[in-house]
Amino acid sequence: MTQSPFNLDGQVVLVSGAGRGIGRAAAELIAQMGARVAITSRTVAQVEEVAQAIRNEGGQAWAFRADVAAIEDHESLLDDVEDTIGPLTGLVNVAGISPILQRGERITAEDYDHIQNINQRGTFFLTRNFAARLIDAERGGSIVTISSVGAEYGLPRQAAYSMTRAAVEAMTKTLAAEWSHSLTAPIRANCVAPAFIDTPLTEPMPGWYRERVESHTAMRRLGADDEVAGAVAFLLSDAASYITGTVVPVTGGYGLWSLDPR
Repeated sequence: MTQSPFNLDGQVVLVSGAGRGIGRAAAELIAQMGARVAITSRTVAQVEEVAQAIRNEGGQAWAFRADVAAIEDHESLLDDVEDTIGPLTGLVNVAGISPILQRGERITAEDYDHIQNINQRGTFFLTRNFAARLIDAERGGSIVTISSVGAEYGLPRQAAYSMTRAAVEAMTKTLAAEWSHSLTAPIRANCVAPAFIDTPLTEPMPGWYRERVESHTAMRRLGADDEVAGAVAFLLSDAASYITGTVVPVTGGYGLWSLDPR
Protein backbone atom coordinates (compact mmCIF):
# COMPACT_ATOMS: atom_id res chain seq x y z
CA MET A 1 0.00 0.00 0.00
CA THR A 2 1.33 3.43 -0.90
CA GLN A 3 1.87 6.00 1.82
CA SER A 4 -0.82 8.65 2.21
CA PRO A 5 0.29 12.06 0.90
CA PHE A 6 -1.46 13.62 3.88
CA ASN A 7 1.03 12.36 6.47
CA LEU A 8 4.15 14.19 7.61
CA ASP A 9 6.35 11.23 8.52
CA GLY A 10 10.03 12.14 8.44
CA GLN A 11 9.41 15.89 8.44
CA VAL A 12 11.03 18.27 10.93
CA VAL A 13 8.89 21.37 11.37
CA LEU A 14 9.45 24.56 13.35
CA VAL A 15 6.28 26.29 14.56
CA SER A 16 6.73 29.81 15.93
CA GLY A 17 4.22 31.25 18.38
CA ALA A 18 3.07 27.79 19.42
CA GLY A 19 2.27 28.48 23.07
CA ARG A 20 -1.47 28.80 22.52
CA GLY A 21 -4.22 29.31 19.97
CA ILE A 22 -3.55 28.61 16.31
CA GLY A 23 0.15 27.90 16.89
CA ARG A 24 -0.56 25.27 19.51
CA ALA A 25 -3.29 23.64 17.43
CA ALA A 26 -0.99 23.53 14.40
CA ALA A 27 1.87 22.00 16.39
CA GLU A 28 -0.40 19.34 17.86
CA LEU A 29 -1.84 18.34 14.48
CA ILE A 30 1.52 18.36 12.71
CA ALA A 31 2.93 16.05 15.39
CA GLN A 32 -0.14 13.83 15.17
CA MET A 33 0.52 13.48 11.44
CA GLY A 34 4.02 12.14 12.13
CA ALA A 35 6.39 15.11 12.06
CA ARG A 36 8.98 15.97 14.67
CA VAL A 37 8.00 19.42 15.87
CA ALA A 38 10.05 22.27 17.32
CA ILE A 39 7.71 24.69 19.06
CA THR A 40 8.71 28.19 20.07
CA SER A 41 7.34 31.07 22.10
CA ARG A 42 8.65 33.97 24.14
CA THR A 43 7.11 32.23 27.16
CA VAL A 44 9.05 29.02 27.65
CA ALA A 45 6.65 27.60 30.25
CA GLN A 46 3.86 27.67 27.66
CA VAL A 47 5.74 25.75 25.00
CA GLU A 48 7.14 23.26 27.50
CA GLU A 49 3.57 22.46 28.53
CA VAL A 50 2.52 22.12 24.88
CA ALA A 51 5.48 19.88 24.07
CA GLN A 52 4.69 17.64 27.03
CA ALA A 53 1.04 17.41 26.00
CA ILE A 54 2.10 16.33 22.51
CA ARG A 55 4.48 13.71 23.92
CA ASN A 56 1.73 12.42 26.19
CA GLU A 57 -0.30 11.70 23.04
CA GLY A 58 2.59 9.81 21.45
CA GLY A 59 3.96 12.67 19.34
CA GLN A 60 7.48 14.05 19.11
CA ALA A 61 7.92 17.68 20.22
CA TRP A 62 10.64 19.88 21.68
CA ALA A 63 10.26 23.33 23.25
CA PHE A 64 12.50 26.32 22.52
CA ARG A 65 12.29 29.87 23.77
CA ALA A 66 12.39 32.41 20.94
CA ASP A 67 11.43 36.00 20.27
CA VAL A 68 10.78 36.31 16.54
CA ALA A 69 11.44 40.06 16.68
CA ALA A 70 15.02 39.39 17.90
CA ILE A 71 16.38 38.59 14.45
CA GLU A 72 19.94 38.42 15.77
CA ASP A 73 18.92 35.22 17.61
CA HIS A 74 17.44 33.39 14.63
CA GLU A 75 20.60 31.57 13.59
CA SER A 76 21.24 30.23 17.09
CA LEU A 77 17.61 29.09 17.31
CA LEU A 78 17.85 27.23 14.02
CA ASP A 79 21.19 25.72 15.08
CA ASP A 80 19.66 24.51 18.36
CA VAL A 81 16.66 23.00 16.60
CA GLU A 82 18.71 21.14 14.00
CA ASP A 83 21.27 19.95 16.55
CA THR A 84 18.46 18.59 18.72
CA ILE A 85 15.97 17.22 16.21
CA GLY A 86 17.56 17.05 12.78
CA PRO A 87 17.55 18.98 9.49
CA LEU A 88 14.50 21.20 9.15
CA THR A 89 12.05 20.69 6.29
CA GLY A 90 9.15 22.92 7.30
CA LEU A 91 8.43 26.29 8.89
CA VAL A 92 5.10 27.59 10.20
CA ASN A 93 5.09 31.31 10.96
CA VAL A 94 2.41 31.94 13.58
CA ALA A 95 4.18 34.28 16.00
CA GLY A 96 2.64 37.71 15.96
CA ILE A 97 0.65 40.19 17.97
CA SER A 98 -3.00 41.08 17.67
CA PRO A 99 -4.35 44.33 16.24
CA ILE A 100 -3.72 47.64 17.94
CA LEU A 101 -7.33 48.82 17.86
CA GLN A 102 -6.85 52.47 17.00
CA ARG A 103 -8.19 54.71 14.31
CA GLY A 104 -5.53 55.46 11.72
CA GLU A 105 -4.95 59.04 12.83
CA ARG A 106 -4.24 57.89 16.39
CA ILE A 107 -1.61 55.22 15.68
CA THR A 108 1.74 56.29 17.10
CA ALA A 109 5.16 55.59 15.65
CA GLU A 110 5.84 53.34 18.65
CA ASP A 111 2.64 51.34 18.00
CA TYR A 112 3.51 51.01 14.33
CA ASP A 113 7.11 49.94 14.89
CA HIS A 114 6.15 47.39 17.54
CA ILE A 115 3.67 45.50 15.40
CA GLN A 116 5.82 45.75 12.25
CA ASN A 117 8.90 44.39 14.03
CA ILE A 118 7.10 41.23 15.09
CA ASN A 119 4.48 40.53 12.45
CA GLN A 120 6.45 41.63 9.39
CA ARG A 121 10.19 42.11 9.98
CA GLY A 122 10.64 39.17 12.34
CA THR A 123 8.58 36.88 10.12
CA PHE A 124 10.56 37.81 7.01
CA PHE A 125 13.97 37.23 8.55
CA LEU A 126 13.01 33.93 10.18
CA THR A 127 11.69 32.79 6.79
CA ARG A 128 14.81 34.06 5.05
CA ASN A 129 17.19 32.38 7.50
CA PHE A 130 15.25 29.10 7.40
CA ALA A 131 15.24 29.02 3.60
CA ALA A 132 18.92 29.93 3.33
CA ARG A 133 19.78 26.74 5.22
CA LEU A 134 17.68 24.60 2.95
CA ILE A 135 19.13 26.22 -0.16
CA ASP A 136 22.71 25.72 1.05
CA ALA A 137 21.96 22.06 1.78
CA GLU A 138 20.04 21.60 -1.51
CA ARG A 139 17.08 20.42 0.55
CA GLY A 140 13.47 21.17 -0.36
CA GLY A 141 10.81 22.22 2.08
CA SER A 142 7.60 24.07 2.78
CA ILE A 143 6.78 27.35 4.51
CA VAL A 144 3.32 28.30 5.78
CA THR A 145 2.70 31.79 7.15
CA ILE A 146 -0.42 32.85 9.01
CA SER A 147 -1.95 35.96 7.50
CA SER A 148 -5.46 37.37 8.01
CA VAL A 149 -8.52 38.48 6.10
CA GLY A 150 -7.38 41.92 7.23
CA ALA A 151 -4.99 41.85 4.27
CA GLU A 152 -7.99 41.89 1.93
CA TYR A 153 -10.83 43.56 3.80
CA GLY A 154 -10.81 47.07 5.22
CA LEU A 155 -11.20 46.28 8.92
CA PRO A 156 -11.71 49.50 10.90
CA ARG A 157 -9.16 50.29 13.64
CA GLN A 158 -6.73 47.68 12.30
CA ALA A 159 -4.64 49.64 9.80
CA ALA A 160 -1.22 48.83 11.27
CA TYR A 161 -2.09 45.15 11.78
CA SER A 162 -3.65 44.70 8.34
CA MET A 163 -0.58 46.22 6.69
CA THR A 164 1.60 43.53 8.25
CA ARG A 165 -0.68 40.79 6.95
CA ALA A 166 -0.72 42.22 3.44
CA ALA A 167 3.08 42.40 3.63
CA VAL A 168 3.54 38.72 4.53
CA GLU A 169 1.22 37.73 1.70
CA ALA A 170 3.32 39.75 -0.76
CA MET A 171 6.46 38.22 0.76
CA THR A 172 5.06 34.73 0.35
CA LYS A 173 4.12 35.16 -3.30
CA THR A 174 7.47 36.72 -4.19
CA LEU A 175 9.52 34.05 -2.41
CA ALA A 176 7.41 31.30 -3.94
CA ALA A 177 8.25 32.70 -7.37
CA GLU A 178 11.95 32.77 -6.50
CA TRP A 179 12.22 29.38 -4.85
CA SER A 180 9.87 27.16 -6.87
CA HIS A 181 11.95 26.42 -9.97
CA SER A 182 15.47 27.84 -9.75
CA LEU A 183 16.66 25.60 -6.92
CA THR A 184 17.92 22.03 -6.94
CA ALA A 185 15.14 21.24 -4.46
CA PRO A 186 12.16 23.62 -4.54
CA ILE A 187 10.83 25.37 -1.44
CA ARG A 188 7.08 25.98 -1.46
CA ALA A 189 5.64 29.03 0.32
CA ASN A 190 1.97 29.64 1.12
CA CYS A 191 -0.24 31.61 3.48
CA VAL A 192 -3.31 30.69 5.50
CA ALA A 193 -5.61 33.68 6.07
CA PRO A 194 -8.12 33.14 8.88
CA ALA A 195 -11.03 35.41 9.63
CA PHE A 196 -12.19 35.69 13.24
CA ILE A 197 -11.05 32.64 15.22
CA ASP A 198 -12.09 31.80 18.79
CA THR A 199 -8.68 31.99 20.50
CA PRO A 200 -7.29 33.73 23.60
CA LEU A 201 -6.63 36.77 21.40
CA THR A 202 -10.35 37.19 20.68
CA GLU A 203 -11.58 36.58 24.24
CA PRO A 204 -11.66 40.34 25.04
CA MET A 205 -13.96 40.93 22.03
CA PRO A 206 -17.11 42.78 23.21
CA GLY A 207 -20.33 40.82 22.87
CA TRP A 208 -21.84 43.29 20.41
CA TYR A 209 -18.74 43.07 18.20
CA ARG A 210 -18.80 39.28 18.23
CA GLU A 211 -22.46 39.30 17.20
CA ARG A 212 -21.68 41.64 14.33
CA VAL A 213 -18.80 39.43 13.14
CA GLU A 214 -21.01 36.33 13.27
CA SER A 215 -23.76 38.10 11.34
CA HIS A 216 -21.24 38.86 8.57
CA THR A 217 -20.04 35.23 8.45
CA ALA A 218 -21.92 32.73 6.29
CA MET A 219 -21.49 29.97 8.91
CA ARG A 220 -22.70 32.36 11.65
CA ARG A 221 -19.91 31.56 14.10
CA LEU A 222 -16.25 32.20 14.82
CA GLY A 223 -13.81 29.56 13.68
CA ALA A 224 -11.85 27.17 15.89
CA ASP A 225 -8.06 27.11 16.00
CA ASP A 226 -7.95 23.47 14.91
CA GLU A 227 -9.87 24.41 11.75
CA VAL A 228 -6.99 26.71 10.82
CA ALA A 229 -4.47 24.02 11.79
CA GLY A 230 -5.97 21.65 9.23
CA ALA A 231 -5.16 24.03 6.39
CA VAL A 232 -1.62 24.52 7.71
CA ALA A 233 -0.93 20.79 7.93
CA PHE A 234 -2.34 20.21 4.45
CA LEU A 235 -0.03 22.83 2.93
CA LEU A 236 2.99 21.22 4.62
CA SER A 237 2.11 17.79 3.25
CA ASP A 238 2.86 16.17 -0.09
CA ALA A 239 -0.85 16.41 -0.86
CA ALA A 240 -0.12 20.10 -1.54
CA SER A 241 3.02 19.44 -3.61
CA TYR A 242 1.76 21.55 -6.54
CA ILE A 243 0.55 24.45 -4.40
CA THR A 244 2.81 27.45 -3.88
CA GLY A 245 2.38 31.22 -3.73
CA THR A 246 -1.22 30.79 -2.62
CA VAL A 247 -3.30 32.36 0.15
CA VAL A 248 -5.80 29.88 1.57
CA PRO A 249 -8.73 31.61 3.31
CA VAL A 250 -10.18 29.92 6.40
CA THR A 251 -13.09 32.22 7.04
CA GLY A 252 -16.38 30.37 7.42
CA GLY A 253 -17.57 32.51 4.53
CA TYR A 254 -16.78 35.84 6.19
CA GLY A 255 -17.92 38.69 3.99
CA LEU A 256 -20.41 36.65 1.95
CA TRP A 257 -23.64 38.60 1.71
CA SER A 258 -26.75 36.67 2.71
CA LEU A 259 -30.34 37.75 3.20
CA ASP A 260 -31.23 34.34 4.63
CA PRO A 261 -32.32 35.01 8.25
CA ARG A 262 -31.73 31.43 9.35
